[in-house]
Amino acid sequence: MFLIAVLSALIATLSPFWGLIFILALSGKYQDRKYIFFSVFAGVVLILIIANIIDIITFFDLMIGVGLSSIIYFGNLFRTLSYLRTILAVFFLNVIYAILRHILFGKMFLKNFTQVIEQYKEFFSSTFQDSSEQLELALELLESFKYVFSKFYMGIWVVTIVFAIYFGSLILSKKMMSKWNHKEIRQPFFLIYILIGSLVLFLIPNTKIFGINMMVMLAPLFLIQGISILDFYWGNFFKKSKFLLFLLIFSMVLNYFILMLVVLMGLLDIWFNFRKIRITEEADESNLS
Repeated sequence: MFLIAVLSALIATLSPFWGLIFILALSGKYQDRKYIFFSVFAGVVLILIIANIIDIITFFDLMIGVGLSSIIYFGNLFRTLSYLRTILAVFFLNVIYAILRHILFGKMFLKNFTQVIEQYKEFFSSTFQDSSEQLELALELLESFKYVFSKFYMGIWVVTIVFAIYFGSLILSKKMMSKWNHKEIRQPFFLIYILIGSLVLFLIPNTKIFGINMMVMLAPLFLIQGISILDFYWGNFFKKSKFLLFLLIFSMVLNYFILMLVVLMGLLDIWFNFRKIRITEEADESNLS
């Protein structure tokens, strides 16, 4: 258990995405000793910041985005027996954290990010000094990445955490006796109201960027429902053909048009309920069966 906790902290330092997946995939069996597990995790993170290996932003990313998210995940999952409600709980935690992160550390984050971009520019300049065309292309891509990440890092953070929780849940579900009824995922309708609010913010010039960030945050929830619809109608078909399943995943990763279609399909399903799935207080679509 101690080794898993230490590895979780170290992996999360390199990538919160993979750190969360690692914790969900391997630490579920230690939840009867969760206080010891997360104490070791927090201890390693404290050692890293005291040793000046990580900065204050990374410290809070690990403590809240990974550590607290994991605690809420397991606590909520074993209390509600619902993967979807658990994902939503972690989602709202990280929406709040992303906003506070922007307010408290936004300038510091952008300063550090700009320094990293400048280092990459120097690297590209030395690497492609004999090819002006390749250098120009590399610098254009870098500038595009800089613009997207500097404007939408709040949304990108939430997307990263939600996908990590989602993939980790799929792995954890396969290891548990009770499986996640993935084919019948149905997000709550109030997400539509949050989306409408995000669109209103987008239309106001002073809050346009924040509105886009909110829409980016919501997108993975709609995508998860869209994937559930694909699983509902064509899951058995794709299980028989791993190649076509791989081709679908590959297409969604590389083709943003297909990805947006799946997101839109998930959004419309919240509104029209194509599968005629009903949510009740006693048992929702994502309960552990």
